[in-house]
Amino acid sequence: MKIKLPAVAAVALFALSSFTAMAATEVDAQQAQNLNPIGDVSVSGVRGSIDDATRHLARKADEMGATHYRVIGVENPGDSSLWSGSAEIYR
Repeated sequence: MKIKLPAVAAVALFALSSFTAMAATEVDAQQAQNLNPIGDVSVSGVRGSIDDATRHLARKADEMGATHYRVIGVENPGDSSLWSGSAEIYR
């Protein structure tokens, strides 16, 4: 049985979109007021930029089963290229 390439591509795109839909969404303090907090996550020693640190926080929120997260703080001490940060997570 041969499956046409467009059908395979459509299935692959659907699978990717369903994974993306389950990712935790970043919220601000006002939006977080209406959510149920389930804990905190933190990262340290993240090489790169502030965006890299934020992506690591989002990934940890996903791993903890959060639907939303709010970045509390991100910093990079001195002249280091290593970032640390924390976020509150919600369901």
